Amino acid sequence: MTSDRVAVGVLALLMSVPVAALPTAPAPRPSPRFPVGHALEGLPTSETPGAVYSRDPAHPLNELHTLLFTQDQVPEEIAAVLPAERADRRDVDFFVKGWQFGKRKGTTADRVVFGGDVRVSALTSVGADRRKRLLELLSTVSTAEQVAAMPELKAPVTRILFQWDVVSVWWRLETSRKWGRGDDTELLTALAKTVRALALPRNELTALPAGTAELTKQFAHHNKPKDGATPYLPPLPFDGPPTSAWVEVDRKAGKLFRGDQALRASRIFLNAGDRASSAGLVTTAAQQAGRVEVPDGTEVALVLSLVAFDTDLKPVATPVIDEVRVRRLSGPFKLTADNPTSSKDGMDHWVYFRSRAGSALGGEAFRFVPDTTQGLFLEYGSAKHTTFAAQCALCHRTDTNTPSLPRGVSVLNPINRPRVADAATNRFRVAEDEMRPVADRLRDRLNPKGE
Repeated sequence: MTSDRVAVGVLALLMSVPVAALPTAPAPRPSPRFPVGHALEGLPTSETPGAVYSRDPAHPLNELHTLLFTQDQVPEEIAAVLPAERADRRDVDFFVKGWQFGKRKGTTADRVVFGGDVRVSALTSVGADRRKRLLELLSTVSTAEQVAAMPELKAPVTRILFQWDVVSVWWRLETSRKWGRGDDTELLTALAKTVRALALPRNELTALPAGTAELTKQFAHHNKPKDGATPYLPPLPFDGPPTSAWVEVDRKAGKLFRGDQALRASRIFLNAGDRASSAGLVTTAAQQAGRVEVPDGTEVALVLSLVAFDTDLKPVATPVIDEVRVRRLSGPFKLTADNPTSSKDGMDHWVYFRSRAGSALGGEAFRFVPDTTQGLFLEYGSAKHTTFAAQCALCHRTDTNTPSLPRGVSVLNPINRPRVADAATNRFRVAEDEMRPVADRLRDRLNPKGE
């Protein structure tokens, strides 16, 4: 973290006051973000810790989360769609075929803060100061006894959210020399110890609430699709066998949604108007060699749930929903600057993140992410600064050059072998199997001699 004064102040607090006895502020104060319409919409305004896991912004858990998830950096790539990049270009000249691919290399002038309370850490490097502070803070949550003494981690959902945050950064550093310290035994072991300290028994993990009640309550009144700037949440069959027009689609998951890549279980639901049409569309896609015809108005939802590690360090797919993405073939299906859809050619999307701050501190557990929100999309292979609309349009648009891809609905691509799921738990078991290499590496990191 760039602010030495914040680190020194929190270190002094740690030395003088026991963690469990730290003062509690009267109300949470989330880390501020740039508002809708700003040139840096959705990005953190600074690296200063905010109220994420504790109401007191200066609490060590908040600083640790900031060190793991927030970073002031120069992106590898800058998307042409960003407001500052399009300052002198009219929409009618910009939104033409290929608009979503436009980019350039990042320079020092593009340095900005990324991350915060988001789904994927923005950490791409660990400098000496950050490493030293991480080791200090991780040492305060390295045993089950230390974790049990923290009231902030008493709630099982909060504890598993924090464990996942640590796991996700540990796994990136373990497997990527490009963005981390894959040879740093001390740091990697410290992270692994915290993962183990936060573990819960399997039966507690599988009994955790999914969060569907909170999600649907927050957005229940947003039940009609409008545009990418306005929330829309259809009545998804999150729990149990679906009885509506929606069917769950089992398939061969692409790399991005494998357990050992996403660290989450991924379920996909599809609605083609009625249940028979939805099931028929999936079956046709599996049997047809070419592109299947997808009806206008078809909706697809991706639901991502956290995979945690239990007290035996085995991966457990939990019901805890971490992210929901909804896509819809809304139309009009023509690429124009004034097309109101997310892809500018007929495909809309709506994204919802679980908020760590909202879940841990009693606020809104989920937040809606408008099209124009900016981020750093590391999971796609490069530290690219772009918007959600542009990033999603790379794959999800109705005009595509891939002959087998049906109007941007990737799950219906025949190479994914789509089929109607016969059990809601299929994807949970698949994710656990895919996570075994991660679990093996975690155990090796904690016990390198196999003792």
